[in-house]
Amino acid sequence: MNDVSLRWMGGAGFLVDTGSVIIGIDLYLSNSCMAPDGKYKRMTPAPAGPESLKLDYLVASHEHGDHLDTGSINKLVRADNNALLICPAATRAAAELAGVDRGRIVEFNRGQTFETDSFCIRAVPADHGDDSPDAIGFVLKVDGKVIYFMGDTCYRADLRQYIGGCEQVDVLLVPINGKFGNPGSREAALYMEMFKPKIAIPCHFWLFVEHGGDPGEFLGYCEELEFSTEVRVLAIGESTCI
Repeated sequence: MNDVSLRWMGGAGFLVDTGSVIIGIDLYLSNSCMAPDGKYKRMTPAPAGPESLKLDYLVASHEHGDHLDTGSINKLVRADNNALLICPAATRAAAELAGVDRGRIVEFNRGQTFETDSFCIRAVPADHGDDSPDAIGFVLKVDGKVIYFMGDTCYRADLRQYIGGCEQVDVLLVPINGKFGNPGSREAALYMEMFKPKIAIPCHFWLFVEHGGDPGEFLGYCEELEFSTEVRVLAIGESTCI
């Protein structure tokens, strides 16, 4: 069993590197979400340019601009690589409008599984409200590790049942921004109790002023709940082995 490297790319974005395959998750590397009035301005620099990344796959959990980055999608899924975009139906439509070749997109909806020789990924529901009704999270099995990327989802006491059950989670990637339907610090900590992962990595904070999110507060709630999960708070661009 090999080590798998996880690199936090800011926001909800990650790179998963097994040594043989590189999977991007919800990468936002541009400033394309910024509105003319300055809202949703990027507050932290992207840790890498999209042209420098050699992806095999890019998974986008839903069509919102900080998860499907129209400012960099055609530099990530580009003519000189074989990267495939894996995403649900509404995201596929948005990607096609952004100019992504249809032949490079794999539609990946709730309940579906995508499998290669290197990994298996199962799409599960993410409750992101009426604004993104087909948003997904996913369970990624790679090199004997189970990674649950929650996606943008509100706090639900029945989330484990809502996603159709889940085996032992090695790594939980959990949003903590507490806005736009996502769990806040305490709710994210309660998900630690629900899924009992070996490792938890908070994400979806510090990207926009409007996002919110406080990793220190999250750590405080985790300490109060006194569970055995190891919480790793990564710097933007930092990698960790799991």
